[in-house]
Amino acid sequence: MQVTIQAKLNKEHIQYLEKCAAHTAKRRGELLRALLRGEKLNELKKTFIAEKGMMARQFNSLHSEVKGIIKAAKELQKINVEDAQRRSKSLKRSIKKLSKALAGNKKDTVSEKKEQRKKLHFVLHHKKRKLRNVENRIEKLKKRGICLGGRKLFKKQFHLEENGYENHQKWLEEFRAKRGNRVFFIGSKDESFGNQNCQLLGDKLRVRVVPSLEREWGKYVNIPVKFSYKQETISAALKSQKAINYRFVKKGSDWYLFVTTKEKPAPITTKKELGTIGVDLNHSHVAFAETNRHGNLTNYGKIHTPIQDRSSEQVTAMLAEACKEIITLAKKQQKPVVIEKLDFSKKKKDLSAQKVPYRRMISYFAYKKFAFLMKSQGARNGVEIIEVNPAYSSIIGKYKFAYFWGISVHIAASFVLARRALNYSERLPARTARCLPVDRHCHVWKYWAAFTKIAASNRGSQVELFFCSRHIPF
Repeated sequence: MQVTIQAKLNKEHIQYLEKCAAHTAKRRGELLRALLRGEKLNELKKTFIAEKGMMARQFNSLHSEVKGIIKAAKELQKINVEDAQRRSKSLKRSIKKLSKALAGNKKDTVSEKKEQRKKLHFVLHHKKRKLRNVENRIEKLKKRGICLGGRKLFKKQFHLEENGYENHQKWLEEFRAKRGNRVFFIGSKDESFGNQNCQLLGDKLRVRVVPSLEREWGKYVNIPVKFSYKQETISAALKSQKAINYRFVKKGSDWYLFVTTKEKPAPITTKKELGTIGVDLNHSHVAFAETNRHGNLTNYGKIHTPIQDRSSEQVTAMLAEACKEIITLAKKQQKPVVIEKLDFSKKKKDLSAQKVPYRRMISYFAYKKFAFLMKSQGARNGVEIIEVNPAYSSIIGKYKFAYFWGISVHIAASFVLARRALNYSERLPARTARCLPVDRHCHVWKYWAAFTKIAASNRGSQVELFFCSRHIPF
């Protein structure tokens, strides 16, 4: 398990860090352009060592960082292009449908009245305009390159006065500072103290100075550092000769050190034989339900996490606190935690066709981050995290458990997840199954799929109240 420890550095060596970061930023840009041009790595390494004032291991650190930047940019480009193409296909379907309606192929849709035809023309015009913009965006995304320092800040140079710059030189200073705000040293388990160029010796960090700066700063620079937490993890990594990566990052006027290494996960202390704790994440809260070994409900609750209109740091902090509370309960009860195995990238295919509340929920959803936090905290505390298929968990919870136990739909959904980890099959209640044909060879989810359609068509009616009412225990 990978772990990262952060520490704030004092301002004693700011001048060296800024010079080193500026030198690294220049070499990072040169290496990035060379790799994008397709130049050979071995030839580049020889050139950077002989002419650019770098050591072999320092070049390896720089190459590792640049390779990660290129890989991330390509993945992001692929995701953005695919999303734009899905939106283009959706718009083309809408345009085709509206065109048929205007042509009179669907008499139920188009009326003879001029106002209705005018509205359809208006909608069709804007759909075509959106399609043209989306197709232009696809072409731009395919040609888009990588901008070190940020594309947003780069574009500000074309509107200096509007963005508060006195002249182009002021913007250039900020842009260079943004590009040169970090230094990375890659580690290896074969090297002494886990890293050749940056080594933690007691309470000081010995950094190998790049050859081009040796005349001014000497061969090594010793930076005092103090960790407020996870000191035992770093000590264990040094003793066992594990690879340790060091990253210096500037935030505002301060410099921070990020130490990344591998930590052995805690031994699992939870047992599924005692029961499970199901967790259901929603856009405003986290619902959980605890079961015993027989799958019966023993405890439940909600943890409020209003992530809408919050920054990324605030969302992470709220979700981390919710995970901590659930992991603490699981550790106390010695029961594993059950979460959904979801991919919200598929649900974001066509948000324009959905209602506003649903679009807002999916846009603000941070399930991937929640699952990562839950797994990392579970590994540190010896709590097993089980992922299950969430198919029909909400519909099963609503029509089978919510009204019967007097709990909310979200808590009922988490209860279904907890039971599913115990391999309980949720058959339809006898009273609810009366509306479906009998076919004993079908999987139980096929019944729930058919019932979902019936419930959706009768939402808010007396039929739905009949399905949801308390029935004989099952």
